[in-house]
Amino acid sequence: MAHDLAFPVIADGQAADQWQTSNDADAAIANALADILTVDFSAGNVALTNTQFRSAMTFVPSGLSATRNLTVPALKRALFLVNNTDATDAINVVRGTTSIAVGAGEIGIFTTDGTANGLFGSVLSTGGSIPGVGKHTITIPASAMLPATTAGCANLAHLESSSNKINYGVLDFDASADEHAHFNIAMPKSWNEGTITFQVWWTTSATDTDGVAWGLQAVAVSDNEAIDASWGTPVVVTDDAQSAALELLVTAESTAVTIGGSPAAGDLVFFRIFRDVSDANDDMSEDARLISVKIFYTTDAATDD
Repeated sequence: MAHDLAFPVIADGQAADQWQTSNDADAAIANALADILTVDFSAGNVALTNTQFRSAMTFVPSGLSATRNLTVPALKRALFLVNNTDATDAINVVRGTTSIAVGAGEIGIFTTDGTANGLFGSVLSTGGSIPGVGKHTITIPASAMLPATTAGCANLAHLESSSNKINYGVLDFDASADEHAHFNIAMPKSWNEGTITFQVWWTTSATDTDGVAWGLQAVAVSDNEAIDASWGTPVVVTDDAQSAALELLVTAESTAVTIGGSPAAGDLVFFRIFRDVSDANDDMSEDARLISVKIFYTTDAATDD
């Protein structure tokens, strides 16, 4: 395996510090041969230098007495490991604003792309498979939603396709005014409590190419907090019909939705989806028929333990 060891070189005739220079090079060779660098956390958090980061494939801790940060530099590395051999404390592997926790007894498998926040990885527990740490999805069908009591869409309609008898549920949103539906998700503990994005699966009975605009907003509520909390700012995504009736139509992924409240691990997040008839793209005179909503969220832990 190739290494960029950045050996310190003894210059011709060098006398002062030549033993230290030689020792540094010997240490770099030892790290490369073992492919392991022991990181001393006894003084607190550690930021690896470029040379340290390049010198080994696997990083193991010593001197952990609490959860510590291991910050890696903005260098490209296709693969490196953090083997947290400590029995008690976690290591947060950090690049810019990205942080991935490697718990006691766990191994983190990482890659970096050299950008400011470009850290990606998965964390493996003892005897486990490698779960993904990053972007995940939850899909909510129309049958799991409630038409709003105030300014609500139509109740769930049960549809069946004509030839192959495929059955599915839809919520109809008409064109005269904004109509709403609600659902909630007990978010996974591994969720990073950050922004989410969404896509909408929908259909129409029309045979034109008119458009629709779907909006989504959300608020997170913790234990012992009032459910009557203020919604976050809505985000709208638009789409157009494709000339045939009852085709499956899928929007693009939205921009980031900031969830209202103060999101925390274990929160219940309430969502409100609506048809935004005042949006310039919403020129469909027929009902827009909602089938499902896909929520994209990001995790920063391997499990929900």
